[in-house]
Amino acid sequence: MIVLKIIGILLLVILGLWIGLAVLLMCLTVRIEIKRRMPDGPLRVRIGFGPIRRVWTPGQARKAKPQKKKESEKEPEKPKEKKPRAPMVDIRKLDYEQALSLALDLIDDMAGTMTWERLHVSVILHTSDPAQTGNLLGALCAWTGNLYPYFERAFVLKDTKIVLDADFDAEKTVWGVDISVMTRMGRFPRMFWRRRKALWALWKSIRMTKEDIKQWEAEHTASQPLDSR
Repeated sequence: MIVLKIIGILLLVILGLWIGLAVLLMCLTVRIEIKRRMPDGPLRVRIGFGPIRRVWTPGQARKAKPQKKKESEKEPEKPKEKKPRAPMVDIRKLDYEQALSLALDLIDDMAGTMTWERLHVSVILHTSDPAQTGNLLGALCAWTGNLYPYFERAFVLKDTKIVLDADFDAEKTVWGVDISVMTRMGRFPRMFWRRRKALWALWKSIRMTKEDIKQWEAEHTASQPLDSR
């Protein structure tokens, strides 16, 4: 009986530690930063969860980790170049309407618990048709004008700067963002579970399939110059 009591006490202590750890994780601050410099900088996503920091560049190939050389091994005369790994997602396949609709739903779920520490957005529009460029600029300004008051009511905005313009003499549309959002982890599990179907559909639309990976590897292998001997 004494052994069973000791085991029961240990199990209760372990359960209490797990519950305390879960509560601590739910209270930790989560900071999401999204940056892209104009005109053609890479899109970088930085996620901070307490002391943990993670930077992610969508669409960029992951670099293979170099293997450590043993001291006893002789250095080869000509080291072999390792092939780059294919990225997990292809941002070019992203359905922007689907992503925008999901983003608005997620933002609505997070109302009252998010602090936008920095919201800098710059878009310089250009299309081959000047009339279409003007219409697109007007629609974008109207959409932003309707959405911004909602942000002011639902969230805390500390530093905002939104620039929308058109350049009829440019070659293409350029854009840049510098966004920093702070929230708490406690709302995420319920929110993700509620939007699980939409999140899964979005993930399936941009993830790299086996066929996409084979095509990506074939294109990058063909583009690499042959080693001259």
